[in-house]
Amino acid sequence: MTTVLIDRIDGMLEQKSMLKHPFYQAWNSGKLTQEMLKDYACQYHHFVKDFPRMVSAVHSNTPDISIRQELLANLIDEEQGTENHPALWMKFANAMGAPTSEVIDTEPLPSTKALVDAMMTSCRKGTFLEGLAALYAYEAQIPEVSRTKIQGLKQFYGVTEAGAIQFFSVHEEADVYHSRSEREMIANNTPLELESAVEAAAQQTADALRRFLDGVYEEYVSHKIEVC
Repeated sequence: MTTVLIDRIDGMLEQKSMLKHPFYQAWNSGKLTQEMLKDYACQYHHFVKDFPRMVSAVHSNTPDISIRQELLANLIDEEQGTENHPALWMKFANAMGAPTSEVIDTEPLPSTKALVDAMMTSCRKGTFLEGLAALYAYEAQIPEVSRTKIQGLKQFYGVTEAGAIQFFSVHEEADVYHSRSEREMIANNTPLELESAVEAAAQQTADALRRFLDGVYEEYVSHKIEVC
């Protein structure tokens, strides 16, 4: 097992961390309004609802059954039963004041659509290793992001109801396992000649996540935050 590639990816993710983005920094310092959180929830829904399909695409592209089994466990966590992850996100959006119809009907911003398109392309059209790298670049960040979001919601926005924060509490734990599994699969299966492509897929996802937050921040927050 070689960790050199993963170490490079992890270093890149630290530099491009979502938690360093002004939107999440505003969230974690109590500067957002509930309306801003609602608008964010409506936009992020477009990504959350398609994320299981991204996992499914990588699963379909993977020739090794042992890796497929790991991805299948991830996919089952994402969309099995009534407590599937898109449904948990809808609970959060509803708690922020967005009716389900509004969440579904909200037009994605260009940066939101670009995030979905970028990750779907890596997962569906790239090698399975590029797909794994795209998933890892997202899921490796989510446990800490979820932890700080829960803290901010409770401390600054009065959101304490278990169902409203369940999406985050679930991902605070589940994505520790998912990202660790992806990390090992990438490290154990990436030949030298594919390292640059795998690293590029991870960076593309990290950049698309940041641009998504750019879009939300510019559309809903930056021109209002001074008076929040």
